[in-house]
Amino acid sequence: MRKMPPVSHRTLIAVILVCVGPFAHCEEVASPAWASKVDAAVQHCLVHDEAPSASVAIVLDGRVAYVKSYGQAHLAPALPATVTTRYQLASLSKTFTAQALLCLEQDGKLSLNDLVARWLPGLTGADQVKLRQLLNHTAGYPDHYPQSYPAGPRAHPVTPDQLLAEWGHHPLQFTPGSQWHYSNMNYVIAGRIAEKAAGEPLFRFMQRRIFASLGMSNTADLDDAKSAAASDAIGYERPALATLQPAPAEGRGWSFGAGQVVSTAGDVARWDAAFVEKKLLAPAQSEEEVTPPKLPSGALAPYALGLFVSKLGGRTAYYHVGQGLGFLAINRLYPAERAAVVVLTNTNASAAFRHIAEAVEYIVVPPSSADAEARVVFLSLQRGEPQRACFSADFNAYLNADRVKAYAQSLGPLGEPQAFVLRDETVLDGLVTRNYEIAAGDRRLSASVLVLPNGQIEQFIVQ
Repeated sequence: MRKMPPVSHRTLIAVILVCVGPFAHCEEVASPAWASKVDAAVQHCLVHDEAPSASVAIVLDGRVAYVKSYGQAHLAPALPATVTTRYQLASLSKTFTAQALLCLEQDGKLSLNDLVARWLPGLTGADQVKLRQLLNHTAGYPDHYPQSYPAGPRAHPVTPDQLLAEWGHHPLQFTPGSQWHYSNMNYVIAGRIAEKAAGEPLFRFMQRRIFASLGMSNTADLDDAKSAAASDAIGYERPALATLQPAPAEGRGWSFGAGQVVSTAGDVARWDAAFVEKKLLAPAQSEEEVTPPKLPSGALAPYALGLFVSKLGGRTAYYHVGQGLGFLAINRLYPAERAAVVVLTNTNASAAFRHIAEAVEYIVVPPSSADAEARVVFLSLQRGEPQRACFSADFNAYLNADRVKAYAQSLGPLGEPQAFVLRDETVLDGLVTRNYEIAAGDRRLSASVLVLPNGQIEQFIVQ
């Protein structure tokens, strides 16, 4: 099968150094031609998905290359979102909590192989659970978020120790290390241990050790009422299909360790740039941060330390999604490409955050070789000019003149895709199956691609 040539960042964009007013210092911003494509993609997603606002940041070649906000931070009275508008990061905060413990390990204050009992001896399973199992969600503690809305105790303030007293004594759901189960309680426990090891509050340690050193000056603590600003984005929810309305408030403290960071897309991108350039941690801790555990079944867990790990189509990506009361966010990092995309939105009632990220990635992140070939095949089918040299004899026979015409007439009018996302990949008996989701025009399509051991495409079915 013919391999697609690699695409470099420099063939995709040119960057110019300019000063952006709302920032206190210079940022690198994409050229107008490139930025116009991102602008159009973001605006389309905001309208189509009915989201109030989005803040987008892009890292390319290990540097912050683009930061811009769109839409309204407040709907009534209207307040436009700017690059200094802060959003709740929700579970994106776990990345920073995990890094806090890695910093403390690097400093010799703790070891991720410590048992919880060293720090919090009264908790269930404290003599069985290691700190790294808290961070990779193989500890077995249940989640302390029984519902996605604040009710009962969640409507009132709480302290970390009160959370531990209530939820840290429930039975473990499984033997530590035997399964993977995402639980916010793991990060409440981890955050409290970080405080004991550091000798100061968790956010203060993260501020001193992580945020300040990276110039993340717009990053604040959700649980600190004094840090709130009138310009912070309001989160919106939608009961059923009703009109968007402000999300209800949650008692302070419930997101401790697991979702307490409030920030801007630009600040998150500064962390991303340092991450892809490997400037955050010593080599041993950097490796720990991105290494998922192997489960007894032999499979790798999908999560390392504060980051999900994806290995699809020959590409490794690290990411995290955050869902708060009225907020959805995503941070995706591509280490080999030294790239990252951050999208923060102020509603949990639409998939705008994901659709924006996928559209931006399609524009600025070079595709893997597998993705590049799939894109070329799709575009050729839209034109009615299939890449038959890439296909097996069986698929060439299946793709007769009538089917080529049907593909071209139905797909061609949609125009170039806005997103082309590899959702999953399986390998069985040498056969590789890849399933893509494609956004084109106002349609979302799926493409099932089957590749033979000799590299020929045996199937490329679009639905």
